[in-house]
Amino acid sequence: MTREDADDDNQRAIVVTECTGTFNMIGCNKAWENLCGYAESEVVGKDSSILQGPDTNFIGLHDAVQRLFEEEKPVRCITTNYRKDGSKFKNLLTLGPIRDTKGNMTHCVALLKDIGK
Repeated sequence: MTREDADDDNQRAIVVTECTGTFNMIGCNKAWENLCGYAESEVVGKDSSILQGPDTNFIGLHDAVQRLFEEEKPVRCITTNYRKDGSKFKNLLTLGPIRDTKGNMTHCVALLKDIGK
């Protein structure tokens, strides 16, 4: 998957992050903005902790990130995330690698799906 592939899908809530350090967000689509309540300009340069709270599945997230880097293929995790307004939603989170033309993982893509409806 390329970054352009991730940007093209406006039906799913998508955010693209760096794949080093604190995984700072570098962009999101409108579906992500609608789900999470943040504008893209508010999240660029911030990490995903803005979506986390007391009910977040930190163990599952840690395991998913570890598997993503070990296997370099998409992984899933169910967690609870929080919107800008503080309301929470049950999230089926899919994390995947974004590769450059040489096949090196350069960024991560996260697809969020509210499964609590």
